[in-house]
Amino acid sequence: MDEILIDRDRIREIFLNIKPYFKDKLGKYTHQRISGDWHFHGLGFVNGDMTYVFGINIGFFKVSTKRHYSHVGMNVLVRTNGINRELRLKYRDFFRKQLTDWISDDEMIYTSDRGGIGSEFPKYRALSEFSSDDGIIEFLKECIDGIHKIYPAIAKNPDKLFENVLRAAPPWHDLLVKIAEEYSTTPS
Repeated sequence: MDEILIDRDRIREIFLNIKPYFKDKLGKYTHQRISGDWHFHGLGFVNGDMTYVFGINIGFFKVSTKRHYSHVGMNVLVRTNGINRELRLKYRDFFRKQLTDWISDDEMIYTSDRGGIGSEFPKYRALSEFSSDDGIIEFLKECIDGIHKIYPAIAKNPDKLFENVLRAAPPWHDLLVKIAEEYSTTPS
């Protein structure tokens, strides 16, 4: 696989192009993270005690041993800051079942210096597979559509799993179940 260099300007342009689609299908981003291993925007969720429970992330990732970002796509990252293992496993099992046909690679174990372990459900493609930024944008739309398809299952709130889950952004009152209900009415 050839190493593809993607600079900040291209990344910014791709994010500017995909942001309205993401917002229309899934809701407003809550955070952005940039490091040598990733550059992504995310939609994070916490439970009532402000423990992070999972996030939906879109962007560029270093998945290989290359020096630069090697892949583009989305992931769902399930973790509970190292606490409440039982709850984390329930979220993991829900997403494992719902995303079976969506993920492109095996489920990965996620560890963090911020605490605990989790599961990462990836849908990535190598940057070397794309001949244009338009191709990247179309792939990201496909990723978003796959997450959008599970919003009705979230809205059903099986076993009250998402009962007290909130969007991880001020004013801290946007319930995930309500977000999923609202965006489930948006056509895929």
